[in-house]
Amino acid sequence: MALAAAVLLALALLLAVPVAVAFRFQRVEAFGGRISVRWLFGLVRFAVPIPGTAGPANSRPEPRAKARKRGARKPVLAVLRQRAFRRRVVRLLGDLVAATHPRDVSLRMRVGLGDPADTGRLWALVGPLNAAAGNLRDVEVQIEPEFMDPTFEFHCAGLLRVIPLQLLALAIAFGLSPASLRAWRTLIWGHA
Repeated sequence: MALAAAVLLALALLLAVPVAVAFRFQRVEAFGGRISVRWLFGLVRFAVPIPGTAGPANSRPEPRAKARKRGARKPVLAVLRQRAFRRRVVRLLGDLVAATHPRDVSLRMRVGLGDPADTGRLWALVGPLNAAAGNLRDVEVQIEPEFMDPTFEFHCAGLLRVIPLQLLALAIAFGLSPASLRAWRTLIWGHA
């Protein structure tokens, strides 16, 4: 019994050590990036390069798998109709963003659809988000419209400080919430 308690305590202490995740993504000509992870105060480090995805222009799409029966989608749609579950998912997303403790995050983006009218409609949706992002602490967002040419370019970089034990607690709280339990019941048995 004492050994099991000691192992659980050691595991909890290891999960309480923050993980620093530095990232850099860009898409100018092709997509590429890099993620660097540091844990245990720099004793464990590794980097994950993300190669560019400039594929051939005439590549054919993969054949799609057979569609599932319509009855298989009904429980999923029933779950998505549950207002309490949708609110709980939005709350989880907010908690996850807060739990990443973003620092020095920057996003610079140029977006254009090729037609000034279509780009103007897109900017009517994106422009307010660009303005609202100015209120975020430690996050710099700059989105520019390109009215003449079809364009999608971005550069995103920053540092996230994640505590695995905090993420585990959020996942457990989400999984055991009444809204999630009702959603699981709906998925498994097909009724609320």
